[in-house]
Amino acid sequence: MDTFGYSVMGHECGNYQDIVFRDNVAHSIHGYGAIIFKNESDKGADYFNCIEASYFTAYKCSKVGIVSNQAVNNVIFSNMILIDNGISAIASIGIEGDLQTSNMNNIKFYGETEVKDCKV
Repeated sequence: MDTFGYSVMGHECGNYQDIVFRDNVAHSIHGYGAIIFKNESDKGADYFNCIEASYFTAYKCSKVGIVSNQAVNNVIFSNMILIDNGISAIASIGIEGDLQTSNMNNIKFYGETEVKDCKV
């Protein structure tokens, strides 16, 4: 059975002052380091358009270090360190259309081996 270290709400995109989930670490999880979702009760800001998770570290998580698949137009992961996870990060958009984006900013990825399908 898969488990997760954290299941938390993302923060308002670009707002780094009011982050509740910050500077946390998930490690040695048989599953997911963190699952990020939107705050359905927050009708203000730009919450249904964009969610962000930042300042997080995940290592040795067997499935994914951090994942989000929400019905928003934009998902942003920023300022993270992801080490030796099955998959480092999945910033998925849960709706279809032409204007959706997933962004990863200032992320450090570390792994034990070379990625076989990536030529540098």
